[in-house]
Amino acid sequence: MKGLIRNNFYKVEGSLKSTLLISAACALVLLLVGKTAESSNYLLGFTIAGILGGYGSLTVTAIQQDAASKWDKFELTLPVRRKDVVTARYISSLLYILIGFFISILSILPFYIVTGSIDLERVGFGLTFGLGFALAISTFMIPLVMLFGTDKVESMMLVSVIAGLLLLYGYNMIVTLLFKNASLITFVFRIGYIALSLLLFFLSYLISCGIYKKKEL
Repeated sequence: MKGLIRNNFYKVEGSLKSTLLISAACALVLLLVGKTAESSNYLLGFTIAGILGGYGSLTVTAIQQDAASKWDKFELTLPVRRKDVVTARYISSLLYILIGFFISILSILPFYIVTGSIDLERVGFGLTFGLGFALAISTFMIPLVMLFGTDKVESMMLVSVIAGLLLLYGYNMIVTLLFKNASLITFVFRIGYIALSLLLFFLSYLISCGIYKKKEL
């Protein structure tokens, strides 16, 4: 299992370094804007969400590397349980997102130091949308690629992004209709959206295990 997870990180090593550099650039832009613009807190939420989305997309990079190297064909012959292969993919995806979470938190520290304040509402928005969207990429992408093949990675990535956005806006619409109190809506939306994203991620894992067990050599 550890070897499989390590291999998944080897696949995205170059992209991970690039994402770290982009995250640093985003933090620098946020810092500069924080020194000059009063409305910079709006950029804060989008920066956090963007960073998390970037690390969540590393799952796509790993799948693309599988397709390029034909690893998805070779791994079926490994002396490990098929369930372990799928589990390693999902754990790796969670680790990518976890790294993004810590990087996004670190990126706003210079902003706070410079401005002396931080809008927790915008931080909450960024974390909620970013985490949910990053989870959605893996939730939809992994089983779709297992089902339709790695040669359709780009198409499945587009479908996963659209599905993630539809999940966000659809859930937002339902919560808004059910709850009239604005403050209650915000609380319920954020807690419920993350919980729903995690639930769908787990269901995706179960579906992927079922698909992979039936996959032929």
